Amino acid sequence: MGRILSKVMFGCMAAMLCIQFASASVKSPAPAFKEQSSNTTVASGYRNNSSGGLNNVGSNGNYWSAAPASATNAYNLNFNAGNVNPLNNNNRANGFSVRPVRAFNWTEVFVSFVMNYPIDMIDSALHLTRDELHELVVQAYLDARQNERNKISQLEFELTLEDNLWEITDQLFRRDYKLSPLICFMIDWPTRREVFAPAFRDRIISHLLFNMIAPLFERTFIYDTYSCRKGKGTDFGIERFQHFVRSCTDNYRIEAWVLQLDVSGFFMSINKGLLYENICGKLESYRDVYDWSRGKKWSELLDYQFVDYLVRLTLFRNPVENCRRIGGLEKWEGFPESKSQFHAPLGTGIIIGDLDSQLEQNIYMSPFDHWMKREQKAKYYCRYVDDGRDIDRDRQRLEDTIPEVQEFLWRELRLKLHPTKTKIVSTNHNLFWLGSCSRPYRTYCTHTAIASFHSLVAKLEDTFSCELPASLDLYYAGLSSLNSYLGHFRHYKEFKMLEAALGDSPLNNVFNFTENYGKAVFTDSIATMLKSQNYA
Repeated sequence: MGRILSKVMFGCMAAMLCIQFASASVKSPAPAFKEQSSNTTVASGYRNNSSGGLNNVGSNGNYWSAAPASATNAYNLNFNAGNVNPLNNNNRANGFSVRPVRAFNWTEVFVSFVMNYPIDMIDSALHLTRDELHELVVQAYLDARQNERNKISQLEFELTLEDNLWEITDQLFRRDYKLSPLICFMIDWPTRREVFAPAFRDRIISHLLFNMIAPLFERTFIYDTYSCRKGKGTDFGIERFQHFVRSCTDNYRIEAWVLQLDVSGFFMSINKGLLYENICGKLESYRDVYDWSRGKKWSELLDYQFVDYLVRLTLFRNPVENCRRIGGLEKWEGFPESKSQFHAPLGTGIIIGDLDSQLEQNIYMSPFDHWMKREQKAKYYCRYVDDGRDIDRDRQRLEDTIPEVQEFLWRELRLKLHPTKTKIVSTNHNLFWLGSCSRPYRTYCTHTAIASFHSLVAKLEDTFSCELPASLDLYYAGLSSLNSYLGHFRHYKEFKMLEAALGDSPLNNVFNFTENYGKAVFTDSIATMLKSQNYA
């Protein structure tokens, strides 16, 4: 496992051994006593206080309670095939088992130990001074505000900008920064998801961590993974996928097959302990590696102990603690529990909506990407978050790959493939990938995206049709949603559809559209009104 986690694993193993010794029992087929919880208590017998031998193994169970009966005796749970006595009374010198209050969970022990007993796992030549840290915080603030220029939280932060930045710097320098409660809401496009939005000051922390470690981890990713990488977004992913299809099919002259891989409940299934191990292990492996562009080792470029503090601070937070839900509980009706943080076990699941989460999912899936390229020899493999594609002329190889992928994902990452979305399709059929539908020599936008766009337009027309809303957030949310769709449609020939939807729409009273509906901006009157209210 490497030198990096030796101290952590030693402490966790010690904790685990204590639990195992406390709850140790002899393996026995029957009988067993099923409690109201999910634990099953077996008939392990007991160790006699006189002879030291094991008695009644497989026929009787004795489990101490916490209550003494006298100076020499104590109460215990006793059961056999025909009787259960929860107030049995025996000599305290007998070697009875201890009944666990719940099933043992290795992930919970790992997370609890890491958070409560921080260890300086990696030493480095660089230790940030207060002024050096402040420079990094300022840069992180500049990055965080790029898409937040008119948000209320960002404007409030800038009212006392210098004081706030120094406050964050000092709290980080002292290692006592406290993350604010998250805002939770549901989105419906492109798929229904539960999103957690951090406060603006916490976004600065996310950008700070991203700016520090992303350059290192960028060197470890395969070329064809497309999420949260500079110059490698959805548009690049669509182009690469189409290039792979044309190359494998010899420009559509030979039939090939596409293995569509989809991880079930991806974000909610990420094991934080494994993710933390992957991050620390990769950092250690690069400590003596030179970054030739800057002429120094990574241990001289990064304050490893501070990075470890930031990783633990952001990764092991409990996102649902004191969070504020927007929209009411009815928004969650029918939403699968396996996709919700409110039902995720402790130590699993990362939030959707934070910058460092996007980087962390790439780190988590990187071992699988390299395994596909190096072990499976998948020449035309690519991935975007939890969706992967493997293209080959040999259908049988793809069929043989599926069980091997299932075994690797569960063994190494504790992930499972989606049973219905994982399938093999011919390149002669429609190929859906990142909101596009690829056919020979042409690409279309999916009907799902077009239908969602029409639904958004109808909703915005209803919002702005009568009196203009007083909430500033509605204006900026509407502008952001419109531009998200328009940016997506810009890569397809959808002008006629956009003209039909927006040409005579009442939304022209609120938004102006650039040539060919490439982008939406506020009209002059709306922009003036918003500006006056922002600084009122």
